[in-house]
Amino acid sequence: MKKITFIATASLLLTISCQREDSLGTEVQAQSKTMKSVIDPNDVNMFGGKAIQNLPVKPEDLSKPEAKSNIFTAGGLANEEFAKPGPYEVSTNEVLGDCNSYVGAVFPIIQALGILDNTIKCNNDFPYGFNTNAFSSHIYYPTNIQNMGKLPVVNFVGGFTSNTANYYQMARLWASNGYVVIISSNFVNVLPTMHLLAFKELSNMNKDPQSPLYGKVDLSRLLISGHSAGGGATLLTASLSPNTFKALDSEINIVGAMSLQGSPIAIGSPVKVPTLFLTGGLDIIVPPIMHKLWQYHSISQPAWTATATTATHFSPTMEVSKNEFAGITVAWHKYLAENNAAAKSYFVGSNYKLKQDNQFIQGGLLTPFRVNRNAKAAELQ
Repeated sequence: MKKITFIATASLLLTISCQREDSLGTEVQAQSKTMKSVIDPNDVNMFGGKAIQNLPVKPEDLSKPEAKSNIFTAGGLANEEFAKPGPYEVSTNEVLGDCNSYVGAVFPIIQALGILDNTIKCNNDFPYGFNTNAFSSHIYYPTNIQNMGKLPVVNFVGGFTSNTANYYQMARLWASNGYVVIISSNFVNVLPTMHLLAFKELSNMNKDPQSPLYGKVDLSRLLISGHSAGGGATLLTASLSPNTFKALDSEINIVGAMSLQGSPIAIGSPVKVPTLFLTGGLDIIVPPIMHKLWQYHSISQPAWTATATTATHFSPTMEVSKNEFAGITVAWHKYLAENNAAAKSYFVGSNYKLKQDNQFIQGGLLTPFRVNRNAKAAELQ
C-alpha cells in the first residue's frame, strides 16, 4: 500500500511540476510558422530553440539492455513487428525541451520507479511554460512529404494537464510510417474541442500553398485518438454527427477511434466508428475496469479491448522500446487507414493476433481484463 501511495504521489507531482524557461516562447511561435525543425532521435534537448538538423529516424534495438524499461520490458507480437520506426524521416513544428528544470529530485525518483524514463520532453505551452494560447497544436509528418501522395491523419489529444511534447516519441513513430500526426491541447482536454479545432487546422493547412502539408492531407482517412482525458474526448468526438465534421470540411471522414487509457467521461453507445480500447494493468489513475463499465460493453460498432500487462498510466510518454502500446497502435492505424494485411491480422479472423499477443492480458471468461472483441468485430472479414 505504501508503494502504491508513493507512486500515486509521484505521478501527481509529475503532472503539475514540469517547467521550462520562457526564453523559447518566441522561438516556438517562429517554428510553428516555418515548420522546418526535424527531430534528432538521439538527442532532443532544447537546442536553444534552433531548428534541428535533418537526421534520419534510427531504429531502436529492443534487444539492447539500455532500451528496456527500468522495471519491465515492452514485448509481444505487435511490438516486435510494428514498434520500430518506419521508412521516413520526420519533421515537426514542435520545439522540444527538458521538463525537469525546476523539479529537483522529483524526476529521478519517478524515473527510478519506472513510471517515466529520462527521454520525456516538454515544450513552452501552459502549464509547462508561459505560452498561454488557449489552443496549441503541433504537427509531425514525413520530411519528404512533397514527394509523396496524400497521407492519412492521426488526430491525437493528450491527457489532463499534459503537454503535447510529452507524446513526441509516439507521434514520431506514427509519422515515420507515413502519417500526418497532429497533437492538440488546451490543458484540460476533456471535450471534443481539441479534435475539432485540429480538424479545422488540418483543413486550412491542406489548402494553404505556403504550408508543407499543402495538398498532402487525406481527410477521408482520419483516425482520432487520445490518452487519458483525451481518450474520453476521443469517444465524445466519435459520437458526433458526421454533419458536424462536414461543416468543417466536406472531405472529413473518420475511419476509426482509439481510446488509450481513456477517462470514463464518455459512454460507448453513441460512438459511430470502429474503436480500440487500450488500458494498463498497472494504471492506478485510470484503472482498466473504468472503460468496461459503460464504454466497451455498450458500443454498437466493432470494438476491441486489450490491457497491457505492465503498462502504467505514463507508458505512452516513454520511448518506443518501453511503450507497451507502441506496436499495436501502429497496427491499428495501418489496418484502418491502409487495409494492411499484416496489421489487419491483429484484429480480424478467428485467430486474430491480438488474442495471442503476450504483451496483453489473455485468458478465459474468468479473466476480466483479457483481450476481447465484440460480436460486430468478430463478424469482420
